[in-house]
Amino acid sequence: MGSQTVLIADDDQALATAIAIRCKDLGLHALTCPDGITAYQSVVEQPPDLLILDLRMPGADGLYLYEALARETSLAPIPAIILTGDSDEATVQQCERLGAHYVWKGLDTWSELKPLVLQLLNLESPTDNVQATSGESQQPNADAEAKSRAPRVLVVDDDPDVSKAIKIRLKAYGVEVFRAFSGMQGYWRALKEQPDAIVMDYRMPEGYGSYLLGRLQKHPLTKDVPVIILTGVRAGGRKNLGLERELLRLGATAFLTKPLDFRRLVKELRRHMHVAEGQVPSILAVTAAP
Repeated sequence: MGSQTVLIADDDQALATAIAIRCKDLGLHALTCPDGITAYQSVVEQPPDLLILDLRMPGADGLYLYEALARETSLAPIPAIILTGDSDEATVQQCERLGAHYVWKGLDTWSELKPLVLQLLNLESPTDNVQATSGESQQPNADAEAKSRAPRVLVVDDDPDVSKAIKIRLKAYGVEVFRAFSGMQGYWRALKEQPDAIVMDYRMPEGYGSYLLGRLQKHPLTKDVPVIILTGVRAGGRKNLGLERELLRLGATAFLTKPLDFRRLVKELRRHMHVAEGQVPSILAVTAAP
């Protein structure tokens, strides 16, 4: 199998070259582009496995470029890391909206960049390999950390009221909830947060539930994460059994309808994680469009 490819687009060629050298040290194939237009053409011709994009560069800035690529229906979503010296909240929020990761350009950019590259490409750190060969297994510590932290659930729904209501109610059960509002953002948030379970709507912008489910099933970081479908899509005023069968066939673990029976959601989550007892209404007050 060939090495994975990283495309680095930055008009600071010294920085782009330095990052490329570091990526090659990780066993990756690294390409560099000096501007947004060249980067766009390169991605369309031969899509890489990861994008590292400067926020400010000639032709097209990193976020504009990433948004343009996201609209290319012939391209599968590609994870992106945005490099920038801007630390304002608007920039951070725009990265979050598009599902891109944010790394600040500073004196030690690589120390922040490297863990993201390893995570998004499902690579082991060379340091981890050394520890493993020396007989010092880190697995017990990782297992202990996973058991000590609160269970984590990602809710993907373009209706913010629905996801907010679920977040408030699950908090009473000791569950930490992350939210995303589109299929693409949900995919990258799942890679970033690595939740214990995902609750997602079926009809969403930038990727219906079936598409998002397929992407999650194919990525090593998310292929084993249980996915619960939550939808208001019905057939003849009743639960859409055909849609349910299709999504369960694609890998969903449960199919729930709106308005949500919250006790049913908690029951499904308990099949995959520890959920503490809580005192909340059984039916969500928010009834939203599918």
